[in-house]
Amino acid sequence: MSSLAPVKDTPSKTQRLQQIADVIRPYSQSPFVTSNFSIVSSSNSQTEHVIYFAITRWPMWTVAGIFLASSIVPPNPLRPPLMYRLGFGAIFSGAGYVISTGDVYNGTGIATAWSLTYLFLNLRKSLKPPLSGLSLALSGAALASSTLYGAEYFLLQEKDS
Repeated sequence: MSSLAPVKDTPSKTQRLQQIADVIRPYSQSPFVTSNFSIVSSSNSQTEHVIYFAITRWPMWTVAGIFLASSIVPPNPLRPPLMYRLGFGAIFSGAGYVISTGDVYNGTGIATAWSLTYLFLNLRKSLKPPLSGLSLALSGAALASSTLYGAEYFLLQEKDS
């Protein structure tokens, strides 16, 4: 007789879209937001402004694109190895795909874990002189990704349960 821990319910895609609508409400007078956009009311806090980007695939695919595009730059001792750049780019693409399928909880977990792994492996080397612009850009992209998706994974989803 094994006891299984209860699985945390993740919010539905409709609930997350309603939260996005709450974030967009202050900007609804903008010409970029159509007038037939339905807005559902709920609590409005400062952390809700992060939700729009944290549950979409585009920031993750942007980070993946940066990593994959950096593979055209020739190897150099100051830069991360080519296999790191290709491997992390592929993993970040996969995390974006998971988010795009609607599994935000697992997608943000993958993005956070692998972004922190990249930082663990490369941050110290990228900050040592002589500095490499590519190495700093990749570390900055991984730091931004871990911050954005980590906030969604660890902080914002706690409020949904």
